[in-house]
Amino acid sequence: MTKTFYWDMDGVLADFHTAYAQDHTVALKRDAMANLAPFTANVNLLNSLMAQGITCYILTKAANADGAQGKIDWLKKYIPTIDIDHIIIITKGRKVDHMKEEGILIDDDATNCKQWNKAGYTSIYLETKGQRVEL
Repeated sequence: MTKTFYWDMDGVLADFHTAYAQDHTVALKRDAMANLAPFTANVNLLNSLMAQGITCYILTKAANADGAQGKIDWLKKYIPTIDIDHIIIITKGRKVDHMKEEGILIDDDATNCKQWNKAGYTSIYLETKGQRVEL
């Protein structure tokens, strides 16, 4: 059984969708991304898994450099023990192409989950758009 997890940020760890409903440019703004509300239970689970020695990566897309820096700022606040080498921020392409080792994807984007599964890996799909859902 794998002990590696890949966590999406927007809609899984951070409540991007509520902020987006109020400001459609949130993904472009460092401060806005850095101040997204956390999904506390999911953040606590991720921190707990890492404390148990389970390998976790953040695998997320950013709209631009400001959005990417905002995500790093957010992670420093809520996931302070994550190794910088375990933060994968992409701007285009498929998430599955950025996997460092076999693992389970946790994502709120069905397309990402389907691509992950098609490549022969396991994913956990969370439908969070417009609602607060936590693991």
